[in-house]
Amino acid sequence: MKTKFALVLSGGGFNGAFQVGVLNYIQQNWQKITGLQTPMKFDIISGVSAGAINGALMAMNDFKLLENLWVNQIGKIGASTIYTSDFIDTDPKSDKLKIKLDFAQIVKKLNIKFDLQLGLFQKLGLIFSETKRKEIIDQAINNLKDDLASKIRNFKSIADNTPLFEKLKTYLNRNKIVNTQFTCGFVSLNTGCYHSVLHNDFVEDNDFVKGVLSSTSIPAIWSPVDKVSFLSDNKLIVAHNNVDGGIVNVSPLGDVIKLIEKDSDECEYKIIVINCNSGFAPYEPFSNKSIGAIVARSIYELTLTEIFNNDINHFVQMNDLVNQVSAKSKIVLKTALNRPIKGFQTVIINPAIDFDLGSPLVANENLITKRINHGFNQANQSFNL
Repeated sequence: MKTKFALVLSGGGFNGAFQVGVLNYIQQNWQKITGLQTPMKFDIISGVSAGAINGALMAMNDFKLLENLWVNQIGKIGASTIYTSDFIDTDPKSDKLKIKLDFAQIVKKLNIKFDLQLGLFQKLGLIFSETKRKEIIDQAINNLKDDLASKIRNFKSIADNTPLFEKLKTYLNRNKIVNTQFTCGFVSLNTGCYHSVLHNDFVEDNDFVKGVLSSTSIPAIWSPVDKVSFLSDNKLIVAHNNVDGGIVNVSPLGDVIKLIEKDSDECEYKIIVINCNSGFAPYEPFSNKSIGAIVARSIYELTLTEIFNNDINHFVQMNDLVNQVSAKSKIVLKTALNRPIKGFQTVIINPAIDFDLGSPLVANENLITKRINHGFNQANQSFNL
């Protein structure tokens, strides 16, 4: 029976460099891993967040571009090649996440102006009349509150991912995705719905680019992507205010399984899952951290770690059960839709629990090299060729 190969790429910010190391190992050992004499190529690829970028370039069969992005751009230049910020230190010399949300920076970001322009008689009133002083000061405060209220609605993030958007517009090309199904996942804040969209289901090329961008847009760190149009069951869907798919589906394994279930070929699938998180959050003191650091830690490290652990553990248990039943009896387990439940050959590759990849929002040459090398080493242990 023919074997097909599926690739699942989790979110993880700049820890996505770990996936590059794993993929480098797979590329070098593709024939041993698969038994195929052809170059590395996956039949299905699904990614969220950093995995969406990596997955799109892999689906385009452009591993050189993927390596160049991580090694020569993110590695050499640092985080600023992906995002800019008045609040996050993007200095490539730093190994730690440094967030500074002080009053001066917020005033600068919101462009708040407190301009008390008074005529001659108003100035005299300030000097000689306590009542006049109170009226003028109250009016000035009310004007400031109105100005602040109107501008704070537009304060949606502490960083700007325009540099990434510009790169994606240059890099991504759906015409280069041949004989591979690629999906990326993102969430619409308006509806709360998670969307996993095939590359050919986006209405236009720009929607494809914005779909991948949406998948990377960490809430509060980057602004939501305004609008993405795509087809779902031949119906036009326009999703608004879209953010990182990893907030509900950090490892899009379910998206891959749904595509496998739709495959009419008589074949078996081998699934390779590359996760950027060890499943363990390292200790870090937070007594004196800013609100930005607390948000980054809570959402992007602790919550996503727990979601991943639950999803993967549940899949592994169910997959083992299906494989055991299939091997020992003729019983066929079925879904609620009366479809047979298949077991899969699966390789799950994670960073080591005791290995610190660093903050997913920090990038420099040493960290990127460290993450790539660790990915290569973990792949070597996982495949054990």
